[in-house]
Amino acid sequence: MTECEVCKWMENKKNVLFEGDKVIALLHPKPASIGHIIVLPKKHATIIEEVPDYVLPELFSVANKLSLTVFESLGVHGTNLLIQNGIPAGQKHTHMMLHVIPRQQNDGLNLMWQPKQGDDEQLTKIALQLEENSKRIGIFEEEPSAPKEVKATEELSEEDAYLKKALRRRP
Repeated sequence: MTECEVCKWMENKKNVLFEGDKVIALLHPKPASIGHIIVLPKKHATIIEEVPDYVLPELFSVANKLSLTVFESLGVHGTNLLIQNGIPAGQKHTHMMLHVIPRQQNDGLNLMWQPKQGDDEQLTKIALQLEENSKRIGIFEEEPSAPKEVKATEELSEEDAYLKKALRRRP
């Protein structure tokens, strides 16, 4: 049994709104607003960098569809899609989650921040560091493919038929 509280939420299947092969979406048990949804990778990952590349499209696609559902069903004025990635970013659980937070005008939720302006020299230095370290982008992890099953009705190549026949030979 896992020690992750969020994995336990998934196992309980309470308030599940969507479940696919790779992701699950459920109402947040401690919502920031009414209708707050979390979209989670089914396989445990603590932060987004641990989520395999092939899971991310489904994660964001489901969040997008649920955001639309929230607009249509609850009549909200907006939504925030939020990932709190790491403790300094406000992450409270040890499971990566994408929040879909319904918003109303003047709802009192404060997700605003004060912009911090760097000087040109500082911005140039940061841009160079990021550019150098982002050269790996573009190499994406592919989903492992299941081994191909050979059906009895498939015709074997001459070489495979020979090998099969050789396996049946008795000394």
